[in-house]
Amino acid sequence: MQQFSQLVAFAMFATSTLASPLQSRAPPASCYINKNTAWWIPPNSPTTPPTVTLSDICKQGGVGGCQQNLGRFCVLGDLDYCDSLGDALDYYQKYVNNSHWEFPSVIQCGDLALSVAAT
Repeated sequence: MQQFSQLVAFAMFATSTLASPLQSRAPPASCYINKNTAWWIPPNSPTTPPTVTLSDICKQGGVGGCQQNLGRFCVLGDLDYCDSLGDALDYYQKYVNNSHWEFPSVIQCGDLALSVAAT
């Protein structure tokens, strides 16, 4: 019985440790980014994260798509494989000065790339 209670205690400790790791999140290793910063303001609401714009484009399917507002936000490649690109964008995106989003102007994960250019 004592071994069982020790096992339960260990399992609870392991579960809590895995659920809240001590290390901060690292950038996706398999993705390329450039050092230039893109500015992006989504068409509908300035506070909408760029990951939502990416998701909207990816839901359309096909081999690419764009949205335009402050900048032209384009995704090129097979839109059925947006997960790693979304993870990378989520890692880098920052809302700045209550006005716009900033992140690398090119993020490429495998054969899928996100590019934001000034308009």
